[in-house]
Amino acid sequence: MNNQQSPITLTTRGRLVMGLVLTFFALLIWITVGGGTADASADQPAQVAQFVVVQPGETLWSIATDIAPEQDPRSVIMRIREINGLGTQHVYPGQSLAVPAS
Repeated sequence: MNNQQSPITLTTRGRLVMGLVLTFFALLIWITVGGGTADASADQPAQVAQFVVVQPGETLWSIATDIAPEQDPRSVIMRIREINGLGTQHVYPGQSLAVPAS
């Protein structure tokens, strides 16, 4: 009597099923742990240094270059928009805007 067991052989379908099961569990663990990435800017609120009142003819670009001439105006504009919850880049004379610390 031969009591030796033959090794398990997986078919193509078996390998596919095992791959899907392992992928599912890896994805489940990744979602549970939190993905491992975090946005550092979300943890730190933007510091507001001052408020400015928009003058006739001013744009977000001109305000950004006035308050932070050494920085890229595009990033300053994005910070102004985030702080003030602006959906568009249009500002109006007399509008008060919180601007980030330089």
